[in-house]
Amino acid sequence: MRRIVTFRLLWPVAPAALLVAALACNLSTGGGGGGGLTVEITSPESGSSVPLNQPVSISCAASDPGGPGVARVEVLVNGEVVASEEPPGGPQASFAVETLWTPTAGGRTVITAIAYRQDGTASEPASVVLTVAGEGSGESSSQEGEQPAGEDAQVAVQGRVTTRANIRSGPGPLCPIIGFADKDTVINLLEYSRDQLWFKTDYPGEDQIGWIYTGVVTPLGDTSLIPISDAVGCAGCGDGVCEEGESCYACPEDCGECCGNGVCEPDYGEDCATCEADCGPCCGNGVCEADRGEDCTTCEEDCGPCPPVCGNGVVEAGEQCEQDADCGGSLERCVDCVCVYVAPVCGNGIVEPGEECEQDSDCGEGYWCDATHCICREIVY
Repeated sequence: MRRIVTFRLLWPVAPAALLVAALACNLSTGGGGGGGLTVEITSPESGSSVPLNQPVSISCAASDPGGPGVARVEVLVNGEVVASEEPPGGPQASFAVETLWTPTAGGRTVITAIAYRQDGTASEPASVVLTVAGEGSGESSSQEGEQPAGEDAQVAVQGRVTTRANIRSGPGPLCPIIGFADKDTVINLLEYSRDQLWFKTDYPGEDQIGWIYTGVVTPLGDTSLIPISDAVGCAGCGDGVCEEGESCYACPEDCGECCGNGVCEPDYGEDCATCEADCGPCCGNGVCEADRGEDCTTCEEDCGPCPPVCGNGVVEAGEQCEQDADCGGSLERCVDCVCVYVAPVCGNGIVEPGEECEQDSDCGEGYWCDATHCICREIVY
């Protein structure tokens, strides 16, 4: 949809008005010292009326006596930047800007000024509300959520858009898109939706009211001044109501997540693997399910105990031993995790259980080793 801009900066043909002038001068700090970054609009007065198609002088003054100085001042009309000026020579403790703006349509107009430091820190915005008198200004009624013009006008809290965002016809993601706001656009925040997730705004034009998601707007004023309305989003999934035809599977935004509702729903893809909360754990259901990663090590309850592994140093079910020491008898050896009797071999040079010797030196004085039986016998002289 075509973007509507109600007011624009007009460049008059007369030589005296060829430039949008920015007059910089050093203003007195007033001796206050230590204050924060501020800006005020000194002209025109809020509530005043200005003629259509005639240049209007906008004057504003910014100061930052307690900080690094004013680096830039922006002047906006209905959220559109009409002037952006920087002090010559770099940031200043005080800086004044005067610019000419020519209204091209009648009605209520909000002029805003914002001061910036070099690091991008912004001041609280200063705003005034004017009535542009002339053709198109005599509307019999105002749009819902708009502030009245004149002496009783209340300046809307404004916000800066942090990324290009949609403007919708209502406060919800299902409402039709009627426009958009570019990054860094300053918009009026007229009211909150009931759930306080959407701002009503008169951007992109005073004759169009739309809604923008709060997550893409940085408020530049006191949000406690923004009223909360009863406005809700457009009907359908995402409107916060679980209606007929919607379900936890088709519309979890409204009906909640399926997993966790206490019902195991295979039609919605739930089973012990995808939703243990509703369907229970897979291990313990009596089925060894290899495709779910179950085996004797992960789920003995379903898959049974793992077979013993001989040589792992652990005497497991079905094993008698892992080493000789696990066997009880002195003539037993551990062979393939089974204790077996091994008879001594006489003459192999090793005194084994059941043998007394393998050579004479194994016997005491006065004895010799019978190499046939590996027994020590007494020497007879």
